Amino acid sequence: MTENRLTSRLWVDAHVRTCHINHMPAFVVAKGDEARGGILLKINRFGAGVLTFEQSRNFDGEKIWRRLGPEGGEAEVDADARIAKKRSFDNDLWVVEIEDMAGEYSPDAPISDF
Repeated sequence: MTENRLTSRLWVDAHVRTCHINHMPAFVVAKGDEARGGILLKINRFGAGVLTFEQSRNFDGEKIWRRLGPEGGEAEVDADARIAKKRSFDNDLWVVEIEDMAGEYSPDAPISDF
């Protein structure tokens, strides 16, 4: 069975545009493999902390976002250290930072803590 999925670059480009349309500045902080690179989101809620999510698949093969830091968010310096560590062993990883001052960002798939 062949699965048709968007390339990582196409998904990232579309997501950045969607964020901008919704008045949430978004930036590609690190580029990864254009076809199959993993995607990590850094949601900067400024005073409310930073959330980090990594795109993944559940046991049924459906897309999910796996929470990488504490549920309530963490300091930006801690999130940046977490991201740097992941990129140190996966340079194919895309990193997108989204500025969410209003706390309204919602990912395009369910969030999992596992």
